[in-house]
Amino acid sequence: MLNNNTFELNTNSENFRHFVLNALEKKTLPSSLASFAFRWDDSLTIENLKKLSIGYEKSFYWEKPDEETQIIALGELISINENGKGRFAAIEKKVKAAREGFVSNWDELGIDHIPLFVGGMKFTQENHSEVWENYADSNWFVPKLLIYIKGSEKVIVCNFLLLQEVSKDRLVSEFDQRISQIFSRRENNTHAAAAHPRVAEILGNTPKDKKKWMESVKKAIGTIESGELDKIVLSRQVELKLSEEPYVYELLGRLRENYPECYLFAFHSGKSTFFGASPERLIKLSGEWIEADALAGSAPRGKEENEDREFEEKLLKSQKDLMEHNTVITYFENLFKDYSSEVIYETPPKIKKLKNIQHLWTPLRIRLNSSHRIFSIMESLHPTPAVCGVPQADAMNVIKKMEDYHRGMYAGIVGWFNFRKEGEFAVAIRSALLKGKKLFAFAGGGIVEGSDPAVEYKETELKLKPILALFENENKS
Repeated sequence: MLNNNTFELNTNSENFRHFVLNALEKKTLPSSLASFAFRWDDSLTIENLKKLSIGYEKSFYWEKPDEETQIIALGELISINENGKGRFAAIEKKVKAAREGFVSNWDELGIDHIPLFVGGMKFTQENHSEVWENYADSNWFVPKLLIYIKGSEKVIVCNFLLLQEVSKDRLVSEFDQRISQIFSRRENNTHAAAAHPRVAEILGNTPKDKKKWMESVKKAIGTIESGELDKIVLSRQVELKLSEEPYVYELLGRLRENYPECYLFAFHSGKSTFFGASPERLIKLSGEWIEADALAGSAPRGKEENEDREFEEKLLKSQKDLMEHNTVITYFENLFKDYSSEVIYETPPKIKKLKNIQHLWTPLRIRLNSSHRIFSIMESLHPTPAVCGVPQADAMNVIKKMEDYHRGMYAGIVGWFNFRKEGEFAVAIRSALLKGKKLFAFAGGGIVEGSDPAVEYKETELKLKPILALFENENKS
């Protein structure tokens, strides 16, 4: 280990010893959560740190490139998993219990928005699905080690359980081991990454599959025209069988290059990794404020500037797409009446341009009352009209009947939060599940009155492109 790293380790080890000593003296519960954070120098880059995730049963990666925000969470200290209809309330209760006796040194650093819990939730509660066997309906964990980067701020967070029988010497020794591992492995590339996995076979993308999906869209349009629904989102699953197992961080690196304005994420659990590049924020919480996105209504990108502008202008004038978009805005306005009297947004909608698609987009800001709780708000919000439909319950029932697969984490929630009513969550779209040499990719489209099944199918192809384009010969069938 280099001298400057040894000095940094010794200094933080001593600071941690004082932190633990004070925490143990004040401890009143048999078990409580402790979080110790410290800044680190520029010599340690996130590219090095990605190597640390190899070998962990659970890890979580989160990045917003255009906001210079990155999180890598390693190992599972506390796990909060729930299944069934009561998952939101059950998670809220367990988080409240974990907060009892919590101690940290965060205030000494003067840094806001330090993540504590990371993970996500499925689109809906499900019966057993072999594809999603490594994920519960709701999956959150406090990592043993978390690296947080926000602009020029770089922080390492070590989380521990203060148990009745644990000694400060044992905690300090474990702290030293974790930090030593960071510096010792940063230059050690132990992973022989797959160069360019090829697609050996694609399932779910044949003309027969296309015809079947379009028939479902026709049925959905009939349901809408009968007045039973205003909107429904139908999705597709495509399964890729690959020549070799890819290295997920290489895939994320390519997604970063192509989609820097999106949320990049990778949630590894057991033998599965759920990853993607989502353009859609669910909510961002900062004390009394929530930021949310209405993102609905889509058009392709043009090959040239003039064509791209024509697609944009057509999208802004499309009654079908504007109706779909306004459905989402109305949904947010009605929802937040229970939490706030102030919902702020501008009209008309803006355009959010991604590499292969552009969307109608309206950012919203909501001032909350003092009694709000994170998971109560998320339960009210999720699933939004952008991934489910309106009315929500009726649309959900139709989705379960018409879709022949389990969505799992797709169109669910991924993100992070802490005990300070701070957090950020994305809608888990433009995503895929990786299990060894198998990859399951997903995409959906919003069906409203006036929708064209062929156009909707083409839209799903556009939305699958970010994932499928990561592999050579991705058009093979």
